[in-house]
Amino acid sequence: MAESPTEVDAALETVVTELGGERREGQHAMANAVSAAITGDSHVIVQAGTGTGKSLGYLVPAALHAVTENKAVIVATATLALQKQLVDRDLPRMAQALSPSLPRPVTFAVLKGRNNYICLQKLHGAIPEDESDALFTTQKSALAEQVIAVREWAEQSPTGDRDDYPDDIDPRVWRSLSVGRRECVGESRCSFGEECFTVKRRLEAQEA
Repeated sequence: MAESPTEVDAALETVVTELGGERREGQHAMANAVSAAITGDSHVIVQAGTGTGKSLGYLVPAALHAVTENKAVIVATATLALQKQLVDRDLPRMAQALSPSLPRPVTFAVLKGRNNYICLQKLHGAIPEDESDALFTTQKSALAEQVIAVREWAEQSPTGDRDDYPDDIDPRVWRSLSVGRRECVGESRCSFGEECFTVKRRLEAQEA
């Protein structure tokens, strides 16, 4: 069942008011255009200036459709920075504002490219467990120390996500501890398949 313009407008108004904002006609026009495209199985291109409130302009109609139709909606962002903004700020606040008026909660999950997550197989092969090992001693450097620090973090991290690491990481270190799609041996063939951060994130995304 398609969401009516009235429903979309009301939901957007609820969220904006909850966030202390003001009504913007361009934002409402965008939200209704996005809603019509989603429910009509068509496409829409929206160009809007700074201050329009574009994120909520597509998130609100997408959330309404996901909840009322019990379907997943995928939001692809051009940058990881925008993705982080949506997940850390916009989505939680929108979900909370809409919660009282929806039949079930708005849930969401993040899924990034494989090389944004630690590869446990590469991580555990990067530095010997025995730090007194002769090879380790001769090769010890600032980079090796960073690998050790990342390994200690990964053992406690629930995500293995580069953006969640508390310090800067040398790009060479991260490349040595992550894999791309073509490098990955696959969940079934990897000795860390059941613990794989990427696999866990995909399962979370499927359940969101």
